[in-house]
Amino acid sequence: MEISASNLAALFTGFDVVFQRGFNKPPSYYEQIASVVKSGSRQTTYPWLGRTTRFREWLGDRVIQALEAHTYTIVNRNFEDTVAIDRNDIEDDTYGVYEPVIEQLGWDTKVHPDMLLFSMLQNAVANPAQVVCYDGQPFFSAAHPVGPMNQTGDTTASNINTSGSGAYWFLVDASRAIRPFIFQMRREYAVTRMSSVTDEAVFNRREFRYGVDGRANTGVGLWQLAYASNTDLSDAANYGAVRAAMRSFKTDGGAPFGALSSRGGVFLVVPPSLEEVARQLLNSEFMAGTGASASVATTNIWRNSADLIVSEYLA
Repeated sequence: MEISASNLAALFTGFDVVFQRGFNKPPSYYEQIASVVKSGSRQTTYPWLGRTTRFREWLGDRVIQALEAHTYTIVNRNFEDTVAIDRNDIEDDTYGVYEPVIEQLGWDTKVHPDMLLFSMLQNAVANPAQVVCYDGQPFFSAAHPVGPMNQTGDTTASNINTSGSGAYWFLVDASRAIRPFIFQMRREYAVTRMSSVTDEAVFNRREFRYGVDGRANTGVGLWQLAYASNTDLSDAANYGAVRAAMRSFKTDGGAPFGALSSRGGVFLVVPPSLEEVARQLLNSEFMAGTGASASVATTNIWRNSADLIVSEYLA
């Protein structure tokens, strides 16, 4: 191919089509379980009310309830993914070898938010001190403070079960406007080309360049809407215990928090090693009995109780 402005424009337009083809192929889950927030600066601070309110019967004057304010900050990070295209390959009409690379670049761009989110989720159980919630505790913690402020009887609540020995799985309630996770977008992922013969990289190294960059980060929101467990998921009682624990969460005012009260927006999130048992739990009409009744199938009461997300980034 002759190296000319028109030929280069046509070539890189073709690369854009290949990139989009790769972008359209993989599934993406982050928008289903995370609040997607547009950030307008280097970092964004989220005000949280650590002490929530409750209604009371109005007798006499109103009672002003004390609220404890917290702040939680997510700092945006820069990300890029770039490939180089040798000028000689364009001149020799062998640029087709770059199409799979460009298509993979599109794939990588689509799944990058998932990679960030589920890697954070994995890190939250592997290195709890690195993923801290607005209340100062690790996001998955056995000691989240709850209870009326400045009163005796303040208690703690747990959103993690570490009594097992298997891979962690997560139950997530993403049915509310505020979700348990945050994906913060400062600048959308965008393609940048260095496709002119006068570009410095072409002059020095015979390299045209095609890359993607963006600014974003992930964080955590309401701990009451997510639970981590490493117990045996093939035992449905463990799944039921997690649901019961989440349903028992209360606001700081003492009222039921209401986790899992909606059927929609509830997700069971697992690594690939737990995909089979998770599908059986959520899709099978019957389940095996236990103890003396092990040979007798019983109705699977947890069928369709959540939607399944399997992420390789939890492996």
